[in-house]
Amino acid sequence: MTRSDVYDYHMNEEFPSHTGKIIGLFVVFGAFIGFGVYALLNLWDMHQTDITNIIQSISPYLANNLWLLGIAVVAIVVLSVLMALGASIAAKRLGAKLIYIGAGFMNLMTWGIVVVLIAVGGLDLSLISAWWPMLIPGIFTLFITLLLFTVFKDRIRRAGEIIKLTGQVTLDEKGTFVPPLLTMLFTLFSALLFGAILVFFMPQILTPGYEFVLQTDWPYIIGIVVYLFVTIFFYNFAYSTTSAITYIYMRGRDPTLGDGVRSSLGVIGGLIILSIMSVIVTIVQLIIRSVARRSASPVGRGVGYAASGIIGWVWAMVNYFTIPAMVAEELSATKAIKRSAGLVRKNFLDVMIKETAVRWGFGVLALTFFIGFAAFGALFGWILTGDVFMTILVTVVFTILAAIPSTLVLRTFDIVYVTLLYVFIRRKEGDIEGKTAIPSSMSQELDRAYNAARRSG
Repeated sequence: MTRSDVYDYHMNEEFPSHTGKIIGLFVVFGAFIGFGVYALLNLWDMHQTDITNIIQSISPYLANNLWLLGIAVVAIVVLSVLMALGASIAAKRLGAKLIYIGAGFMNLMTWGIVVVLIAVGGLDLSLISAWWPMLIPGIFTLFITLLLFTVFKDRIRRAGEIIKLTGQVTLDEKGTFVPPLLTMLFTLFSALLFGAILVFFMPQILTPGYEFVLQTDWPYIIGIVVYLFVTIFFYNFAYSTTSAITYIYMRGRDPTLGDGVRSSLGVIGGLIILSIMSVIVTIVQLIIRSVARRSASPVGRGVGYAASGIIGWVWAMVNYFTIPAMVAEELSATKAIKRSAGLVRKNFLDVMIKETAVRWGFGVLALTFFIGFAAFGALFGWILTGDVFMTILVTVVFTILAAIPSTLVLRTFDIVYVTLLYVFIRRKEGDIEGKTAIPSSMSQELDRAYNAARRSG
């Protein structure tokens, strides 16, 4: 076991704190929110009539009862949480079946379009050589699927058990859904505030063809850096909170949401440094994409976008286990990144299976939300209006709203799964000893799959 472990802090009911760093964060967040709210209120005073007229043209009843929007938001949040719990039950019961269903769906989507085009004569076989790039996603998906059923079948068995455990953890510790839910809401809120700041304080930036001048537009740089920092930090803090709850639960304890928050506060310095690093990487990507957009050569634009994507992918892979390691082992940002890079290097296949096959399985759960919301929207629209056009419109709106529960499930399941994989790797390496919250039958299946995967390379 590592020298410091959040499990020990939970047992002793004493978590480390960093008051100075917390005060600094309050200043940054307070300044951003203060400027944003000030700009938003002034814009509302300036354009209240226009906004009301737009809402009035859509729905006079809604314009006179804006409080219904608040009720709708609350209802969507509650419905999202209920559907997320339903997804947890499905994950716990299906396990690896989700992976195979997801693989089948991905192959259907990538190859189905090509097959339909050939069947209806829209794509002649002689033209395939000229249109071969459109076959790349299908070839990749088919190749991965074949590996899942052959070379990686034992690793898929293990991934399926971790999926089941993901469902169990989220059902037993429903607080794991709260931080990702708050992240979604804060992301929308921060984007609204940043947009208000730009429109009110720096409207010239939004003028088409505007040439950026550093001497006069430097506040924009500060604004975008602060916006990126508060958004990324909030996400990292939420990630660490859910990860801490999962880790403490897996060590046989019964954590609360407050325990997860206190665990995150214990490594808040590392989260700040990691967020600053992420802001730098994001700005570098933005600069590269900006330069690529201005390139007159298609090759130059392609290289620029590819370079930006590669930088983001490498940064994500290096930091794959950074936050779980940071919060569980109380590591600094640099040590946690080094720890994560080492774990990824030694368990790269499991990481890739998570990012392909497992993500496909989770995507199937998310897809059911879109189907369910669309069906409910169609029924609701028809009963409410009886008009085909309005029914289609309501169905589209409900389908868009399905992004809320689907995003909630995908984010929460991703965090919990990665944390469980991190725990399992440490346990098999002997770094975690003693009882864990893995049922004995599941533990035996995990061990069998792990040993079989090791023997198969």
